[in-house]
Amino acid sequence: MASILRTSHLGEVQGVSEDGVTKYLGIQYATLKNRFADAELVESRSGDILDATNNGPTPLLPPGGYTHELKHVQHTLPKKELSQSDVDGLNLNIAVPSDATPDSKLPVFFFLHGGGFSTGSSAWPQYDLTRIVQLSIEKNVPVVVVTINYRLGAAGFLTSEELREAGYRANSGLRDQRVALEWVQKHIQDFGGDPQNVTAAGQSAGGASVTHHLHSTKPLFKRAIAMGGSSLPVIALPYVAHEANYDRAIAALGLTEATPEERIKALLEIPSEEFVLKLAPTTRSAAAIDGDFIRPGVTFTEISKPGSKLLPGKEWCQDLLIGNNELDSSILAFLMPQIKVNTTKKFIAAIHKVLALYPEEAKRIRETYEINDDTPAEQAYLSVLNFMNDILYTASALTFARGWKETGNAYVYYFNEGNPWEGPWKGTANHVLEVAFLFQNFREFLSPEQQAVGVAFAEDIFKFCYGQASWPAAASVDIENGFSARIYGPSQEGITTTVSSQAFGGETRRRSILFDLAGQVHLDEFMKVVGELISS
Repeated sequence: MASILRTSHLGEVQGVSEDGVTKYLGIQYATLKNRFADAELVESRSGDILDATNNGPTPLLPPGGYTHELKHVQHTLPKKELSQSDVDGLNLNIAVPSDATPDSKLPVFFFLHGGGFSTGSSAWPQYDLTRIVQLSIEKNVPVVVVTINYRLGAAGFLTSEELREAGYRANSGLRDQRVALEWVQKHIQDFGGDPQNVTAAGQSAGGASVTHHLHSTKPLFKRAIAMGGSSLPVIALPYVAHEANYDRAIAALGLTEATPEERIKALLEIPSEEFVLKLAPTTRSAAAIDGDFIRPGVTFTEISKPGSKLLPGKEWCQDLLIGNNELDSSILAFLMPQIKVNTTKKFIAAIHKVLALYPEEAKRIRETYEINDDTPAEQAYLSVLNFMNDILYTASALTFARGWKETGNAYVYYFNEGNPWEGPWKGTANHVLEVAFLFQNFREFLSPEQQAVGVAFAEDIFKFCYGQASWPAAASVDIENGFSARIYGPSQEGITTTVSSQAFGGETRRRSILFDLAGQVHLDEFMKVVGELISS
């Protein structure tokens, strides 16, 4: 059923209502002069009624991204046919309780999809907003949910001295997100949301984005949620690395001998399909340490300090909710299949090279993860994924919680519900699975016990948006004393939710070895092991 909303600055907006929820789809939050230009906030519009009953175009995406994500979820949903655009893809979707008014001032759940900064869309069926808002109403904690599209791949993250001298700044994809947050602050009250009570959330690269935004000195949101990703594992790269990345892009386009002006012109004018097909396989999508949007110095050492001034956002962001899945590193098996080749040899070489000054600690790592010369290949591969999960996901979540400001609260969760569908990760909480449970769009394919886990997870997030919590905050600095974590699943073992006072062991399904050794080998050294392993 069509629904017309009269707004303060956007004129009349037509949404669609069903089952107590009204959705406004494909609303453009920013305009672009070209594919590399700065996003310009849509502050107002006039004219005919804005039709917000259908998804807008996505930014440029490589083919197959939707299929690949659901392949990792291990279950499909009916695919939508979505158009793409160089300049019209910066749009957002909003879902609200149908009885919401500007006076409702409901908490806003602002969600950033993952996809490694190279793929993803808020319009994909797994991110449909109807059920998640319905559930918030049923649980008496109604929220306004906003999901956005932002530039990805080369359009969002390619940078070089040439591009910057031509006026094109680094981190366009992240800057798009910031403009979307500004749009929410300006317009969301008309839709029933409270611009002063926004929770920015994201999964994987979306979670990393949320923590990247903590570099801002300008308040952007009240609370933060990082699921299966932060700026520690999804690192920003220095300009020198981006320069090499740019050189690969230029070579892929056959522009190595062209002048800087010719290269910029080609990058702006090459047809969209060719731009994506040639650059997606050859260039890396990563944020840049530009000293402006993102500052240098994001390390486990620095993030673990509550008094660190590296992230000004800790002063204006009140609370943090952060956690990970039992095996978030499953995504690395998908993105970096080369890790599976000669895994044992590569890991042993990497651990002894990086920890050359710590031979006993290197030995303990190998013993704990059972990685030896005679370890069967498949077992060694899974052990290496466990090691990578422990440092990239568990340790990074605990480090952010440990270093959160003393005047706010940091809450930790562990998602342990096993994947219920056939595939390599069946029975394990693999990457992306928590989002499938959160948005409720796979509900009919779950058992009642599995549905209960998804409902509990979503309800806790709604409550967090209200400033409430179902479990105690984790005491900063000392994760061994005063620690608390909410655990979801596994339902096959009779667990819907529980709370653990321990960070490791038992029902947490998390290993302590890296923290046990932290007095001798800092966590940043274990990150170097991952880097060495990947580069090999």
